Amino acid sequence: MSRRSGGDAFGRYRAQQEQQRQPPTATPAPSAPSSPGYTPGYDYGGSRRTGGYGWGYGSGAANRGYADRGYAGGSFGGWGGSRGWNIPSYASRSASSFGIWDGLFLWFMLDNLTRPGYVDFFHHQQNDPGYQQWRAEADRLAADNADLRAKLSALDARLAGEKDQPRDPNYLPPDTPREVAVADGAEADADAGGGFSIVAIILVGGGVIFLIWLWRKQKGDRPARSGGGGGSMASLKTAGNILRQKISGETYTPSLFRVGMTLTLDPTPFILAASSTKVMEPTDVSAGGMLVSVTRVSTVSDGAATLHRLYLPEERGFFQLHLNTAGQPDECRFFSLVDEVHPGSEDEWAFWLDPVEGMVGWPEFQTRDGKVYSRLWTPGSSRVQPRTLYESITDVKDTTSRTFHTMLYAAPTGAADPAPATEYIMVSAIEQGDQAWVEVHAGIDINPAALSLT
Repeated sequence: MSRRSGGDAFGRYRAQQEQQRQPPTATPAPSAPSSPGYTPGYDYGGSRRTGGYGWGYGSGAANRGYADRGYAGGSFGGWGGSRGWNIPSYASRSASSFGIWDGLFLWFMLDNLTRPGYVDFFHHQQNDPGYQQWRAEADRLAADNADLRAKLSALDARLAGEKDQPRDPNYLPPDTPREVAVADGAEADADAGGGFSIVAIILVGGGVIFLIWLWRKQKGDRPARSGGGGGSMASLKTAGNILRQKISGETYTPSLFRVGMTLTLDPTPFILAASSTKVMEPTDVSAGGMLVSVTRVSTVSDGAATLHRLYLPEERGFFQLHLNTAGQPDECRFFSLVDEVHPGSEDEWAFWLDPVEGMVGWPEFQTRDGKVYSRLWTPGSSRVQPRTLYESITDVKDTTSRTFHTMLYAAPTGAADPAPATEYIMVSAIEQGDQAWVEVHAGIDINPAALSLT
């Protein structure tokens, strides 16, 4: 119930932000971060920063000034609001953008299919990756929302009548300015990446030609032999698959991780980190090693990079791995849960996510014991927006998805070699269906070579 009530509060907070935001004022950059707009008594667990935030929230907090911000000029918010549209609760819980498209713009279109050109827009964009991502999100949310299911069914019925018509990816309804439909900064990012895409295609194409030449050369230099294919050919096929998927835009999905697999670990880093970090070992530590079982596997992506998570029983921790182009782990961190928070009001969600003053993205993060961690992603003296990550989780029953608004912080452990030198704190506001909550994890680096995957 706490996560579900947090989801209701998060929906109200997001709707309030969308309907009442103005261009944010510049965040001050003092030598020690301060918290303008928050009352001095706004703390959590009795812990607060000197001259700044305490971390956490309280229902007695004063309004922080975010509620009187209006729409940004020219953005979707004011345009949609001027047409008398109220944001549905499921829309307020979805992502803010899908590809280049503003998320609320797509929900507005779905709610107004009778307007001229609105169904046509969905027809023309059916092959667009952003539209497809939105439709997958809509189908997921519709699983427990009859009203949304009816709207999607109506859209599908209308689209069926246009399936043989040509498509124009640049089409917009006649009453819709492009700056309203497109998410802030989306087209600028696409333009900046265009030149790189051309170079990448040339490099990948050259790599394919080189691999073919190398294979033919090796084939000519070796005598013929009977039996199955050799290691060189298998490696070539693997590399070729990766190159082909890079060209086509497909995701390379390794078969290295699965639900029910076991990990044999070296207990040394956990023993050495016990006194200097908040990380809890995955299971009982013994001199002979640790054996842990994986109950869920997931992929986490921001659209540019993909990480893999192996979850332990009872969601108390996970291993997060990055894979090299050969599909093997080249970086690994273990994170254990430090705290879970359930904001129950718009004010409490603003404490974590306010665009100017929110804790997730603040230059520093202080845990309950008073230790301060500096922002590792985009270091600096002013707040930055959290990173939005999308996770797809598989367990023995099914696959679910959720969205993270997250930031990573770090601080030296102060422990002598060979103990882990850095402790990480990952702070995430999480959306899953009609639920929302905040998690704080502590983590350390793990040598990928020490992982035995079975």
